[in-house]
Amino acid sequence: MLIRKNISLDDKYLKKLQPLLDANNGNLSAAVRDTIEVADTALTYHKSIDEVIWFLKETPAKEELNDTIQSGENIVINKTILEWLFRYTRGRLTDEELVNELINPFEIEDMKQLEDHLNRISRNYQWEIRTSIKCEDIYNPESALVLISNATVNSRDFFAQLVAHFLSRWRQLDVEHVFRRANSTQISFKKNPSTSSTEIMPGIRKHFGYLDILCKELDDNTEFWTQLMYTYNIERFNLVTLHRSQFEIFAAGEVPNPKKIFERLCKQSLSDMTLPDLLVHFRRMYLATQLVKNIDICLEPGDESVTIFHDFKDKRVINNLVEYFSKIFRENSTPFQTSSYSSMIVFSFHQESKLDSSDSYLMEDMKELGYPAKE
Repeated sequence: MLIRKNISLDDKYLKKLQPLLDANNGNLSAAVRDTIEVADTALTYHKSIDEVIWFLKETPAKEELNDTIQSGENIVINKTILEWLFRYTRGRLTDEELVNELINPFEIEDMKQLEDHLNRISRNYQWEIRTSIKCEDIYNPESALVLISNATVNSRDFFAQLVAHFLSRWRQLDVEHVFRRANSTQISFKKNPSTSSTEIMPGIRKHFGYLDILCKELDDNTEFWTQLMYTYNIERFNLVTLHRSQFEIFAAGEVPNPKKIFERLCKQSLSDMTLPDLLVHFRRMYLATQLVKNIDICLEPGDESVTIFHDFKDKRVINNLVEYFSKIFRENSTPFQTSSYSSMIVFSFHQESKLDSSDSYLMEDMKELGYPAKE
């Protein structure tokens, strides 16, 4: 029985039917019948139209991946092993050659193409990662927001540093912030034209390449660093790191000037540093040397101070330590006062401080601060 019914189709659906119309010499009824046959066959093996569409989109990618596996271009790796690799390579940057192999810069003209390319890579390699890029200017953005979702935090981090590497090299965008959530990683980028395109930008080094220099040094000098770490571990980190020239001066009973080494490590002149910057650098550097046990700093404007905790017993050593650190603060030309106790040295930088070097080892002062007096 033939039943005639009127149907309405938008142009976009007619365009999709065009191959079937061509196959049936323009006969729309025959094209619709063929469409129904295809849908009926597909729904025999799938639960819904959405599942059929997803399957048909994924099948070419899977076939292409199988072809690359057979050719030796790609290999199959266990998902657990891959996750282990992602986890234990965090903090290390991928070589630029690999980045360009995955994200060909000559195929990308704007940020929209980059987004499509990244999602196509994820689909072709059967990754679960989804990438979304937002920016005002897709051709030459001053800033951008990249959202990487799904998969695990380790795989997202690996994918994110690939994207960051590419954007820094070809768009001079540096990483400003990274927000990691349970199912997504959000990276904000900002233009940084001051850094050469051949250099690793500071934001990328901070957020994704923080172990890069360390790992390369370990690879180049494995025997030395292995023995050093073994020694530190056995001695429970009760070792002190000093420049050879400074050790020689200390061993001779004198006090060296740490200015040159301090400035070289901070890449800035002491006289040009603001007091808060100086105190932050001071704490980071001298905690790393293990010269003292701990360092507390106060950065409250007008009440800045440094409190150094140590376990030295010899008063001559403590006095030398006070003089050693004092040379750094003198170079900054910020007025300060010192007070040393049995296991603590305080540098105060506020003008109204009543602490004075003559207060050292006074029982009354130490009781007020809650520290035991030196016997």
